[in-house]
Amino acid sequence: MLTLRNSPPSPFGRKIRVAIVHLGLEDRIEEVVAQTGDSNDTLRTQNPLGKIPTLLLEDGTALYDSRVITEYLDMLAGGGKIIPAEGPARFDVLRRQALCDGILDA
Repeated sequence: MLTLRNSPPSPFGRKIRVAIVHLGLEDRIEEVVAQTGDSNDTLRTQNPLGKIPTLLLEDGTALYDSRVITEYLDMLAGGGKIIPAEGPARFDVLRRQALCDGILDA
């Protein structure tokens, strides 16, 4: 089972939770709340940036940054469901994702 390290107030974490539901992956991912202000939380050993969201794969690999996690989840669900595999549509989606992430960050 995959593990999503997240915190409910995080807009980037909510983005990943929406993707999980949209892709029908709820039964394959366990969400574990990260205490980002706690230096003893294992998040810092799982993600060198110490940030959320972080997706822990079954082999122990950690994926971080919501864009990378979104791409991975899309691939896991068969690909092309959120991000087209190729062509102009792919870059349109990636451009809009960058815009949305910029808005979330602001």
